[in-house]
Amino acid sequence: MSAKMVGQGAIKFLCLLVTFFGGVTSLRDVMLLVQPATVIRGGTAALICSRDMQGAPLYSVKWYRGNHEFYRYTPMEDPDTRVFGLPGIYVDMNRSNGTQVLLRRLDLTLAGNFSCEVTADSPSFATQIATKFIDVIALPPLAPVLKADKDRYQPGEVLQANCTSSPARPAANLTIYINEEPLRATETSLHPSESGLLWTSVKADVKVTPELFLSGRLRVACLSTVYDVYRSSANLDFFTPDTDPRPERITLNSASKCFQSWILLLLLFLLPVVMGQDYIVPLLDYEDYEERIQDQTAFASLVGG
Repeated sequence: MSAKMVGQGAIKFLCLLVTFFGGVTSLRDVMLLVQPATVIRGGTAALICSRDMQGAPLYSVKWYRGNHEFYRYTPMEDPDTRVFGLPGIYVDMNRSNGTQVLLRRLDLTLAGNFSCEVTADSPSFATQIATKFIDVIALPPLAPVLKADKDRYQPGEVLQANCTSSPARPAANLTIYINEEPLRATETSLHPSESGLLWTSVKADVKVTPELFLSGRLRVACLSTVYDVYRSSANLDFFTPDTDPRPERITLNSASKCFQSWILLLLLFLLPVVMGQDYIVPLLDYEDYEERIQDQTAFASLVGG
């Protein structure tokens, strides 16, 4: 028998073997679905493990965080579910089974790869595993803070805007707008906070032109976003010189009126001296004052005061 015939026979034997065991196990299409796809810190996530058993009985389903198993479903055992202690993992046993695991109070430290491993109950114990990355994020607690270097601007000046976000993970994405048109940032920086989160600051400059005052107003806005789960903004409005109130003018006029009133009082006081007249201030004699007090006291005693 030639070597060629031996090789062909071996190939046919392997094909029959694969076909035989493939028909027995029939396990395929193991997939892991996470809802929601992005989990907010302290929130809940459902890990759904789907598969196509093709008629084969299920032996077990195991869930992992990284290489550490934290939940197992074995339908042939009693009890059929087991939880393995893992720091930060809180399994809701009332809503967990052989298809899904519900995790509560997820913390930032749990972000990473989660897996489900399915094993068919057959002579070969065929096993497939599916892995999904779960991202746990922390949203900014406050809206962004937007500031400008001046209270008002004239055409030809440069408006300098600065926007700062609250700490988050990942850091918030900031964009500055002028009349709803985004500006290219001149400077963007990330800063760590004491809690381990990151806050963002961004700066942008724009030359002020008359055309920017739409209907007499120029609006500067800062938009803060984190993925598609967070969106917050802050606005600043600037007006043309004709419509913009000027508090300093009001303050100046009030001070001028006050100064004029003091001048008038001073003139009235000095007028008798300038005219050569004596200005006499009536004084109450101390003895007369004492007699009046005694008379009032005696009157009060008579009327029962």
